[in-house]
Amino acid sequence: MTENATPSAVAVPRPPSGPRPARPTTPRVAADLRDLQARARVAARYGVRPEDADDAAPGVAAALAASLTTAVAGAPAVLDVQLGHRSVRAFLPGPLEPWVLPTVVAAAQSAPSSSNLQLWSVVAVTDRDRLARVAALVGHQEHVRHAPLLLVWVADVARARQLGAQDGVELEAAGYLETTVVAFLDAALAAQNAVLAAESLGLGTVYVGAVRNHPEDLAAELGLPPGAVAVVGLAVGHPDPGHAPRVKPRLPQAAVLHRETYDEGRVAHVADYAPRIDAFYRDERLDGSWSRRVVDRLRGGGSLKGRERLREALTALGLPSR
Repeated sequence: MTENATPSAVAVPRPPSGPRPARPTTPRVAADLRDLQARARVAARYGVRPEDADDAAPGVAAALAASLTTAVAGAPAVLDVQLGHRSVRAFLPGPLEPWVLPTVVAAAQSAPSSSNLQLWSVVAVTDRDRLARVAALVGHQEHVRHAPLLLVWVADVARARQLGAQDGVELEAAGYLETTVVAFLDAALAAQNAVLAAESLGLGTVYVGAVRNHPEDLAAELGLPPGAVAVVGLAVGHPDPGHAPRVKPRLPQAAVLHRETYDEGRVAHVADYAPRIDAFYRDERLDGSWSRRVVDRLRGGGSLKGRERLREALTALGLPSR
C-alpha cells in the first residue's frame, strides 16, 4: 500500500443480539435486596405490610437478612425456609428422587431426643393402594391419596421393650404417661426436622393430624407392634405450581411471647390478628373467624373427630400412659 493510499475502514464489532447482560450487583444493592426480601418474608408470616415487619417481630428481618448474606450460594437460608413455610396439598405426579427419603430421615434423626432414647420410628408409604386406604382412615384427604410419599411418624416404645426383653427386664416405666409424652415429643421433633429438610430441598409438605382419628385401624394397616402408635403423618412431594399456597398469617408476637412470667392479658392482642386472618380465610373461601374456629374445635369431644378416645386407644395399642 502506497503512502497516499486511503486506509480501509476499521470494522467495529457489533454488540451481541439479545438482552444485554445484567450489570453486576453492587454490595450495597445486594444488601438492599436482601433487606427487602427479609422484610417481605416476615410481613407475610404475620400478615402485615413490609414496612411494619419490625413492629410485628422486632429484629427478625435484620436477622433473616444477615442469614441470607452468609447462606451458601444457591442454598436457602434456614431462617428463610422456616419463615416461608406453608402447607402444600397439591403435588406433581410421579415418584420422588431416590435420595429424598434417606436425606429427610437423616435430618429427622439429627433432631434432639430426650436422654437419647430415640423413642420414635417412621413408616414411609408409597404404595398407591395403601395410600388410598390410609387416606380413607384420615378423612378421605385427597392429598394423602395422591402424595408421592407419606411419612407416618410413630411414638415407638416397642423397640425399647425389645431391648429390655433381651436383658430379661420388664420395663415398668414404659407404661407411664411420661414415657408416652417423651415418645410423642421425640416423634414430633423428628418430623419437624424432616419438614425443614424437605422444604430446603424445594419440596412441599403438609402435616396430617388425622392419623389419630382411627389409631387402631391405622396401626393394623401399618403393622405397628404393641407399644407403637402413629403421632402425625407428613405428605411430601414436589409442589404443583398451579396450586401454589399462600403463607398463612400467625398471631402477633405480643399474643404469644411472655417475658419472665405468663401474662393472661396478652389474649387482648388476638384482636389485632382477627382482621388479617379473617381476610385470609375469606380469600381462601373458608367460613368463620379464627377465634370461632378455635372455640368450635375445642367445644366438645365430638369436634375432635374420634381423637377424644385417644387415651383408650393408647391403652389398646400398648401405651397405657398411667
